[in-house]
Amino acid sequence: MIRSAAKKLVYSAFCAFPVLLFAFSSGPPIMRTGAPADGGITCVACHRTYAPADSDPRGGVQIAASPYTPGVTQTIRVTIHHPEQKRWGFQLTARLASNPAKQAGTFAVNGLVRVRCSGGHDAPCNGALEFAEHSNAQSTAVGAGFTYTVDWTPPSAAVGDVIFYAAGNAANGDGTFNGDRIYTTSAVVSPSQCDLGTLPLLSAAVNAASFQGPVSPGSIIAIFGSGFQPGGLTRGLYPADVTSGSVPVRLSCVAVEIDRKRAPMTFVSANQINVQVPAGASTSNSEVRVIVNPDAPAPVYSSSLVVTSGVYAPGLFTLDGLHAIAQFAGTETLVGDPSVNPAAKPARPGDMITLYATGLGETKPHLDAGVLVTSATPCVNQPAIAIGGIAVPPADIQYVGLVPGMISGLYQINLKLPAVAPAGDLPVRLTVGGVSSQDKVSVRVAAP
Repeated sequence: MIRSAAKKLVYSAFCAFPVLLFAFSSGPPIMRTGAPADGGITCVACHRTYAPADSDPRGGVQIAASPYTPGVTQTIRVTIHHPEQKRWGFQLTARLASNPAKQAGTFAVNGLVRVRCSGGHDAPCNGALEFAEHSNAQSTAVGAGFTYTVDWTPPSAAVGDVIFYAAGNAANGDGTFNGDRIYTTSAVVSPSQCDLGTLPLLSAAVNAASFQGPVSPGSIIAIFGSGFQPGGLTRGLYPADVTSGSVPVRLSCVAVEIDRKRAPMTFVSANQINVQVPAGASTSNSEVRVIVNPDAPAPVYSSSLVVTSGVYAPGLFTLDGLHAIAQFAGTETLVGDPSVNPAAKPARPGDMITLYATGLGETKPHLDAGVLVTSATPCVNQPAIAIGGIAVPPADIQYVGLVPGMISGLYQINLKLPAVAPAGDLPVRLTVGGVSSQDKVSVRVAAP
């Protein structure tokens, strides 16, 4: 079974109370935007006729926001639409992309919008989480949709990227929870001008799975050094960063070039950046450099770092550098030692398991670096795999290819453990194009 991303619905206990027979025309309860830091809860906790959220593609909710200038108010627009609905509600929150549990700036009340705080009271929130939402749901002609405007004042100093989360309710106007369609979205805004005052310094660029060299086109790598972010900020990748099915080549005023090509980015902190090597990069020696303020009039470039590269750079992702990230195929259950991780259990000979890797080379069809995978995409050249020194027959390798729903540099391997595998922590080795994955990586196998 090939894994794909799944959403878990979280339902709130308040839906059980009879007092909530009528829909929230004056605004929903707080924390219903779908923000992961708030538990991912949305309005489908009660408006469940067409659950889960976003299940009807004919409608949607959009956020329109511009790059921000610290302390300067701008107007955010939240639009809800559906061709068969006529009453519209929303909820919006703004968070630091470096820490989505923290509020970013403040919202202002207007005639159609109220602002509530994480404590449940109305604004001012004095630094607590804020939720802008309709004060009275608006009705229109069927299918007309509606746009709410919300004034937002960003923090007085630059805080890196800000992520907005919104939920929209395209309702039928019957005054109940029934027949309404819930939508969610998010949007990232960056400072209008990047002004990081640091000189980035590079110390290493290695395979992000093995933390060794070499690297290869399409592989996920980790770059180490200093001066990548100020004040201990970190910036991960969010769904709102993905546009046209691809991850960005800039995060939080930082970019990376490999052989003078921008690299898709998934993470940046003060000392580490994770990127995917672009297609067409060298397969002998690659030149890596980091750029801060990349789109400003005067970007700052690090010195170049030359790293060994090749057609293949297989690396197995691990939990701790020693134990492979492995799951029982088609499940969320980890393969491992339950005395170390109570949620894990050892595999047994003959079990189907899934491993994760990078650097396994070209796929069919070819996918560019940074593209999100939408379906099974097998490797052109299947690696040889050994578990505990025992070669896994090709017939027992169900799938080696990209992971649907993930960036195109992440591979999964579904295989059957050898029937004669002994018990213990058995070494795992991938070999493709004469290049092998790192030493001392194991998977826990119990006796039959």
